[in-house]
Amino acid sequence: MKIYDVMSVDIVCAKKDTTIIEVATRIVLGVFNGIAIINDDGMVIGIITIIDILRAIKDGKDINNTTIGDIMSVNPIVIKQNKDIEETIDIMDKNRISMIPVVEDDGRIVGVCSRSDILKEILNERFVVIGRKKTTTTTIGEG
Repeated sequence: MKIYDVMSVDIVCAKKDTTIIEVATRIVLGVFNGIAIINDDGMVIGIITIIDILRAIKDGKDINNTTIGDIMSVNPIVIKQNKDIEETIDIMDKNRISMIPVVEDDGRIVGVCSRSDILKEILNERFVVIGRKKTTTTTIGEG
């Protein structure tokens, strides 16, 4: 199985001039482990995680005015989308990281793979879903 089979493609990225409070809010609301930091070309230039934000708070940084460019980890580990899951697990384990930005051959971000993405896929291999998901749609103003 390849990374493109399990990665999350609906991802949130940020630019390095975003404030810490803005990123912290997105992480908490989105229930992410961290966020990839990209340049204008979509290339991953850094990563920021919850622990980076907590360290900034502990160090007394003004999270309302300090940008993530000041605290992000630069040159993070990235993985190409055609890599095997086993290799990704190895990288996560050896480097003690919980998520890896997934990139195309040219280096542009196309997704993120987390430990839970891999585990969900492995667990789902043993189950078959039959039927349809039932949804309810409500239009505002209709009674």
